[in-house]
Amino acid sequence: MDRMLEMVSINGGLVLGPDVALQNAQVTMSYLQGAEQMYVNGVLATVDVSFLADVHIQAFEDCSTSGRYFCFNQIVNSDAETVKLARLLSPLISIPSRHDFQESEIYAERIRNKKLRKLIEGNAY
Repeated sequence: MDRMLEMVSINGGLVLGPDVALQNAQVTMSYLQGAEQMYVNGVLATVDVSFLADVHIQAFEDCSTSGRYFCFNQIVNSDAETVKLARLLSPLISIPSRHDFQESEIYAERIRNKKLRKLIEGNAY
């Protein structure tokens, strides 16, 4: 602010798309280090690579954009979504069996992307 710059930060969830996870295995595995706790807390977020690219373009083109944006398409918060995610990330991670799921309280979405939705809706995505 003291330099009169407007900064934009787009913080994406786990980036998914055709072979994205396999081509960026180290980054993907780093993100997944806390996946179990993120899942339990309702903050395991994923974002499609095409959507993330479009958001970056919109943020660049809209001169009024500033600040931090949380960018995700989905919050993984069910057993079925967890298995689907594991299939997308195979062979990086193994597909969990039914007995691997612990009985734990799963919270509804704990993070919001309301600010991002305003950016997208304002630009008629």
